[in-house]
Amino acid sequence: MRIGFAILLDDESHNFARQVELELCEKFGLCWGLRQSPHITIKTPFDTPDLRPIVNYLEELSTEISPFSIELEGFNSFEPKVLFIDVKDNPALQNLHLRILKDLQEKFQITPSQFEGPNMKFHSSIALEDTTEDKFQEAQAYLSQKKPYFKFKADTIGIFYHLGDAGWAIIRRINLNQTT
Repeated sequence: MRIGFAILLDDESHNFARQVELELCEKFGLCWGLRQSPHITIKTPFDTPDLRPIVNYLEELSTEISPFSIELEGFNSFEPKVLFIDVKDNPALQNLHLRILKDLQEKFQITPSQFEGPNMKFHSSIALEDTTEDKFQEAQAYLSQKKPYFKFKADTIGIFYHLGDAGWAIIRRINLNQTT
């Protein structure tokens, strides 16, 4: 099975991301964003034969991690096919990411992807498409009219499960430590 971990967005930023994803789908045919819940990836997808030890690990880790602030500001892209809401630099998010990478390597021999590590660019994807350069640029121009800014407490990690062509489903929500 193929899974990944992400910080789930709060209601306000989630609803904004969904609205933008719907607009991109209707106006430009860029509908990929609607195939998964808005999120900020903290561990890119990986294969595992058994979900239970991974869930146990994240539940244990969550008792050690307190909710922390995240700021989303503006749009950006990984050209030529990914549009996203930008996540401002965040030491707590970076530390959580690096901790998870280290733990998964030591406990489960899961190696980081080429996009992970100290230079990971945190973001919340809203479109990932194989499309024409013109359509991609039109969508970028459309987004440039919007100036999103959200600040929220990251308090929930989602485990995403790959459904193949159908997209991704959240199969587990794990709350960060609420007592500290």
